[in-house]
Amino acid sequence: MEERQDRFGVSAAVLKWIAVVTMVIDHFAAAVYWQMADSSYDVYFVMRKVGRIAFPIYCFLLVEGFYHTRNAAKYLRNCFLFALLSEIPFDMAIFGCVVYPQGQNVYFTLCVGLGALILLDRYRARHETRYVLLRLLIIAAAAYVGEVLDVDYHWKGVLFIILFYYVRNAQEWIRNLAVIFAFAYEVTAPLAVIPIHFYNGKRGRQMKYLFYAIYPVHLLIFGLIRFYLMGEG
Repeated sequence: MEERQDRFGVSAAVLKWIAVVTMVIDHFAAAVYWQMADSSYDVYFVMRKVGRIAFPIYCFLLVEGFYHTRNAAKYLRNCFLFALLSEIPFDMAIFGCVVYPQGQNVYFTLCVGLGALILLDRYRARHETRYVLLRLLIIAAAAYVGEVLDVDYHWKGVLFIILFYYVRNAQEWIRNLAVIFAFAYEVTAPLAVIPIHFYNGKRGRQMKYLFYAIYPVHLLIFGLIRFYLMGEG
């Protein structure tokens, strides 16, 4: 990635907060607002579309984190632990039950994508045909695992992470166009390129485990509220 340290813009911490706020709005709409007796579809629709901005930013930040981490295995381990911690709250909030095996939370998507990045990076400098084919096999296998496990965003979510990995060092206009076209199936998701474009390469004030914990905690709260509203109904 081109040098950005002296450029005006937003830090990784600011990007995380943008992703968190838009994600929480999305989950509030799905878990709580839509269960309310006086809910409006128009309001619900707007909140869900705001939420579509979050995932591209999370994909981008995962790749940035992968490039800057000193221990990719530990990074993957943390993602997996929070995937496990988040699954019941996710099922409660999004599906209205304690266990719903047909859908896994987004941390599992990030885990599959991060695992693919670790493998791809190991062979990235090798240009022989067999290594090119191996990388394609890794990408296909990761997408397949994402689909079989029913992770959030399915196979597309895994491929989006890999896309960010491969366009990270491209010129900004190329990266932005790639993101816009990749997420074009969601009307508002391409808007994520705006804050990503202004990323200045700085970490900002990091509260790592707070950002990890926000996901399961807010889902648990929304899940409990949803159960209450379902009981009231």
